[in-house]
Amino acid sequence: MTNEKHGHGADVVITGMGVVTPNAGSVESFWEANLTGRSGLSYERRMDLSQLPCGWVAGIIPDDIKKSVEDRAGAPGRSWTDMLLHATVDEALRDARVEGPLDRPAGLLWSRVSPGPSGTFPEEYVAYMETVAARYKELGDDRAATLRRLRAERAERVEQAARTGRSASDSASSADAAEATTFPNAVARRLGTPLVTMGLEATCAGGLRAIAEAARLLRTGRIGLAVVAASVSRNTHYVLSQYGQLMALSRWKGAAEQASMPFDSRRSGMVINESSAALVLETAEHARRRGVDTVHAVIDGWGLAVDISHVTAPRIDTVERVVRGALAHAGVAPDDIDTVNAHGTSTRLNDITEARALHRVFGRRMREIDVCAVKSLTGHGSAASGVVESTVAALTLCRGVVPPVVTCTEPDPKCDVRTSLTPVERPVDTVLKNSFGFGGQYASMVFRRPPNPRPAPATSGAEH
Repeated sequence: MTNEKHGHGADVVITGMGVVTPNAGSVESFWEANLTGRSGLSYERRMDLSQLPCGWVAGIIPDDIKKSVEDRAGAPGRSWTDMLLHATVDEALRDARVEGPLDRPAGLLWSRVSPGPSGTFPEEYVAYMETVAARYKELGDDRAATLRRLRAERAERVEQAARTGRSASDSASSADAAEATTFPNAVARRLGTPLVTMGLEATCAGGLRAIAEAARLLRTGRIGLAVVAASVSRNTHYVLSQYGQLMALSRWKGAAEQASMPFDSRRSGMVINESSAALVLETAEHARRRGVDTVHAVIDGWGLAVDISHVTAPRIDTVERVVRGALAHAGVAPDDIDTVNAHGTSTRLNDITEARALHRVFGRRMREIDVCAVKSLTGHGSAASGVVESTVAALTLCRGVVPPVVTCTEPDPKCDVRTSLTPVERPVDTVLKNSFGFGGQYASMVFRRPPNPRPAPATSGAEH
């Protein structure tokens, strides 16, 4: 079955992937973690959370992986979230065997926490907005003068970091707007071609939305190759306090690795993490012309929706609509889906909403559809989660293995989805991937096994 048959034009394929998560520093290590149930969750001991109603556990990138990221991607003026972006983009480009200069424009679609380098202390937002307002009051709509000011602010910040020996990401966030421009500039230099750039914000659905937008651009022929990336690091007292007061975070007080338990009857909320992932997308024909003869997955179709009926609560009918939309766009029927890579946040409401919507779409077939939930091991990485989890969807197709959900030891009969405590080896031709977010953001995507799947490396050389 091809997209030409579906009327979509050229197949869009994933030729490169990169990942950094709390439980892995590379794609192969991440896949191993998913199959073996290696958790990246731990108790947050860097700050006093004793007064919060919940939120004691977090998905924190450990020191050895953090050092590796800093060694690979650290540079003056780069925040931690940007280092994560650069590290995963570099892995994805190497995996795709992309070497510049390219002969056609490329796309860059990314999401990062903004405006502050750490994500999100309230004073960072205040400082950022004050700086923007002062700059506009002085310069107005003068584009050239604004660009000169942004460059000067960034240069000053880098110089200050060099003088003090501190990371530039530790400085005040007044130059974050300038800093944000360095990521696309660096990618453009790496690829040696003009970029069509787009920074996206669609909360926790942002990753899948970025993939969908990249695929759309590729199908129009405007670009020859696209890099999709997302990075998040939200582990601050402010963020945990806000999610805690929403009663959205796990209230589990046992072993930290059990705190995120999608579709388990004991689940009590999500676990926030820091993570990053990147994908290289191109048409199958473009990949063949570059000499790339194996790929990770075909992006078959997607469904997207924004529902403003409630800020935080997902709706069963909207989830059902985007899933059916993804199937229709891909030209497949419910019976054609082999496995579901769930959003699976471990919250009481989201899991049962997603499960009931899946039952509406698949009916009795839900008894035989294997479901995986990556957040059981990593926690929730906001927009980054859609890109991170798409790597698992792709590897499921290539390797013919559905990862287990090792924390779902007491399955909730109200959800009634089929998860396993051990890897499930089976032929997989199609994967349905879901991502939903606050603000009524919904996305669902169908990935298809390519005719030339990328084989597993002879030796993984995986980094923990």
